[in-house]
Amino acid sequence: MNVQVLEQARSAYRTGDFAAAAQLFSAAKDGDGPCGEADHLRGNSLMRLGRYAEAAGAYAAALKDNAYGKKGALLTNQGKALAAAGDLASAVASFTAATQDASYATPYKTYLGLGNALEKLGNLTDAGVAYRQAAIDGTNPAPAGALASLGDCFVALQRPEDAIESYRTALDFAGPRDDVSAINAGLGCAYASANRFSDALDAFTAATADGVYQLTDDQAAARDRAHDALSASAAMMPATGAYDTAVDPLDPLGQSGNFMPDPSDTGFFTLSEHEMVQQDRAEAKVRRKHRHLGLKIFIIILLILVVAGGGLAFAYTRGFGFPTQQDTLTKLFEAASSDAATDEFLASGLADSQRAVIVASIPKDATATIEGMDAGMSETKATVKVALKQGGELTYEVDFVREGLGWVVCAIASDFNVSGDVDASAGTDEPVEEPAGSDAATDEALAENADADASAAGGSADEPAGEAAARQQ
Repeated sequence: MNVQVLEQARSAYRTGDFAAAAQLFSAAKDGDGPCGEADHLRGNSLMRLGRYAEAAGAYAAALKDNAYGKKGALLTNQGKALAAAGDLASAVASFTAATQDASYATPYKTYLGLGNALEKLGNLTDAGVAYRQAAIDGTNPAPAGALASLGDCFVALQRPEDAIESYRTALDFAGPRDDVSAINAGLGCAYASANRFSDALDAFTAATADGVYQLTDDQAAARDRAHDALSASAAMMPATGAYDTAVDPLDPLGQSGNFMPDPSDTGFFTLSEHEMVQQDRAEAKVRRKHRHLGLKIFIIILLILVVAGGGLAFAYTRGFGFPTQQDTLTKLFEAASSDAATDEFLASGLADSQRAVIVASIPKDATATIEGMDAGMSETKATVKVALKQGGELTYEVDFVREGLGWVVCAIASDFNVSGDVDASAGTDEPVEEPAGSDAATDEALAENADADASAAGGSADEPAGEAAARQQ
């Protein structure tokens, strides 16, 4: 193994030059012998370039290096590459083999890819089983997508009641990055299949409320069927009532005295004119009293809402949010230290390389405290003191942006005007074993963008621990 060329390949990989990285990883190998790390990263680079068949071959070469291990991650990545290349049968075989690796840290990725491939092959029953496994996997940070896919399978299998429960559970677990409109549209189809047409129209209305989501042809047909069924039912109601012999022709609303007095009420016909006037005045006084009470209640509720709304609006413009900037920063540092997923604490608009740079700049087991903050309605700049595990402090400048009601990090930079006691990189000379499910210190499947380019990929590719250690350095 040519160590110098391998390091050049890692550098190209980290900077996003995947074409050069793929060539350098290949050149770093000695002959045709296996080298798990080089072939793994070469496969990831080829996935980012859209060269799926070649990526599958690179992962197969990495699997030959028994000393390297990482079989679960490699087989999952190979399955994604094969699915993207259109070889669904081989993809199913790779995903199925990956489920046998008990050491693989994020098996939900395997089950998502397996369910996607099986669904495209028409094997809906087994696809549903795979999606269910992905949804109940405790390492899955966003089970809503798997639950929605399970609902799709139930609809296709003509099990609408099961589909309804899957979609409703998906809505319960939906996060800010889940497509809630698509889930509601699927729920509408399930309600329509169950002949619950009113609920179906409500679900379709929720799906299209944002004016962005467009129903598919099948979803539009289900919505139209629900609408036609309700219209037909409403049209039949007057005809049914016309032949109902239980209806009093003098009281068509079924409430005696609503249109005219009940003839059995002889008191109405024996009242004098003076008594009628007095009775009408008394009734008018009661009506005015009730009207005033309702108006008072309405005004009080309105004032409470105005005051509460004003307070919330003021707090929002002053930078208050949930989670707060400090909560987000603390959880980001904790996630980076424990090699857990960090995407929920970072701005959604950041590129993968930017996320990797931010996570790589966070020292292990450090504690971050906001010392000063310039908070606005949508952006915040903060000065942060970071206490290192080895002792000493560093100063960072952290930029936050608002997403929803809370704050996420969009940039972290060291403040070189303040000298720390300890180098931020201290303690990272030793290689760090990164879990395959980490989205923070590793780009554990830089094939994630390949998944966006080819929906058959079904998830992110997994990155070897060797590259994760290089990032920490």
